Amino acid sequence: MKVDIGGIVMRLDKLTWLEVKQYLKHNKSMIIPAGTCEQHSKHLPLNTDTLITECVSDFLSEETGIVIAPTINYGINLPCDRYYSGTNSLTEPILQKLLSSIIEWWKLQGFEKFYILSAHGDPVHIKALSEADRANICVLELYNLDIEDILEKQKKAKHAGEAETSVMLFLYPEIVRKNKIEDFETHFEVFKDYLEHKKIEPIKGSPGCQGYPSVATKEKGRIIFSRMKKRASKWIKEN
Repeated sequence: MKVDIGGIVMRLDKLTWLEVKQYLKHNKSMIIPAGTCEQHSKHLPLNTDTLITECVSDFLSEETGIVIAPTINYGINLPCDRYYSGTNSLTEPILQKLLSSIIEWWKLQGFEKFYILSAHGDPVHIKALSEADRANICVLELYNLDIEDILEKQKKAKHAGEAETSVMLFLYPEIVRKNKIEDFETHFEVFKDYLEHKKIEPIKGSPGCQGYPSVATKEKGRIIFSRMKKRASKWIKEN
């Protein structure tokens, strides 16, 4: 069970069309959580990015009164991840077209501003989200923040590593498979080609993570999530 943020969270799919019409009389903004269906090593579920993104979306809705759209549950993953069972990915043009298409309908109904949240970090994924409708959307990558002072063995968040595992230990401790945690790191000069989607073969010996999830803690996760919320709050007010 995730941490209770308190307050009222407004979800688009829980409203009737008349209630949405009434909402549009005083607020023309929408939050869109953009998740993934992606392996997160042996210890985290495939919807890890989605869960974290939805938690921050809930916080922003409770704080601002902005309605949350149904989550986009598929994103763009590294080509090498296709070998991990269950993982799936869209292509860059398809994700961009998907987002553009759903936004087009909502714009016709009166929505004018779309705040898209991601906790995925893949540069191709973020590029596709950002270019769907530049005039009407703002995109925030939640892990794009300074957390070096919190981490023991990493300088920044890495896939299913110390930071991401810590956040999940704070938000959803019951679904973290602690007995399955393995550390694994690929040197950046090697990993760079994977990150840029130039290599598609599996990373030899990798359980699916990058970094040191073994040193993750609930307390680190609490602090990281707090910084995520603070940054997201500042971002949505400035945009």
